[in-house]
Amino acid sequence: MFGKIRPFLIAISFAIFGTASAQTALDQLVSANRQKQLGFDKLSAQQRADVAKLLLEAYQIGEQAGKKAAQITKPSGAAGAPTSSVIETQIDGQFDGWEGETIIKTMNGQIWQQSEYHYHYHYAFMPKVLIYRSGVGYKMKVEGVEKAVGVERIR
Repeated sequence: MFGKIRPFLIAISFAIFGTASAQTALDQLVSANRQKQLGFDKLSAQQRADVAKLLLEAYQIGEQAGKKAAQITKPSGAAGAPTSSVIETQIDGQFDGWEGETIIKTMNGQIWQQSEYHYHYHYAFMPKVLIYRSGVGYKMKVEGVEKAVGVERIR
């Protein structure tokens, strides 16, 4: 994911810190409609450059936090809510895909139920899964299935 975004980030860095104008840098980060809604059209060139720099810094902080969260893979075996940001385990048995209220038992003893409607058939025996916090809930990414689906822990 970060590999696709990095060239964009580099281009923005050159635009902000290189010879490009503040207008061009901000245009690469925020659509013209959104700029008008936020009142950016009333800012001076220096203020626009400062806003573009702030957006880039916020993006870099988010990218670093995402990389750090992806490195945490210690499974949580304790009852209650997971304690780590990312749980890496396997499904205990076969997986037939997402059916709307699918219940999944994992090898670390946890039981999760699908909380976000999504239907997708995919058979796999003991596929690897990543469970991670997303907003106020959790998402489960099953090996071989493109979409991560919202889940809640039931045990």
